[in-house]
Amino acid sequence: MGLLLALRGGLGGLLTAVIGAGIGFALLYAIAWAGERVFREEAMGGGDIKMMTMVGAFVGWKGVLLTLFGGALLGTLVFIPLTIRKRRLVPFGVFLAAAAGITFVFGEAIFRWYGAFLRV
Repeated sequence: MGLLLALRGGLGGLLTAVIGAGIGFALLYAIAWAGERVFREEAMGGGDIKMMTMVGAFVGWKGVLLTLFGGALLGTLVFIPLTIRKRRLVPFGVFLAAAAGITFVFGEAIFRWYGAFLRV
């Protein structure tokens, strides 16, 4: 769906969507692969990888990075109190979805703010 909607932006929009989907897939696949090697068990489900591929098609490669950072931040804020009480597994997809929504709606404003913050 994201790739089809990207056609409205011409070939440039489609290319951005394809690159975003590829980056979303590659990053999450690499994290899942590394996690599996380190923990010797499945560290991330395939649904997270598929979802970030889709998210990348909608928000582009920069949006994928922002979504991944936001999902990790949100997940950490929830996971730390749960870990203090007792060891629990927390599904990452919920936090990725929340961060993807924030990125989709506010991503450009966040990038502008961050660019001004760094004076780029």
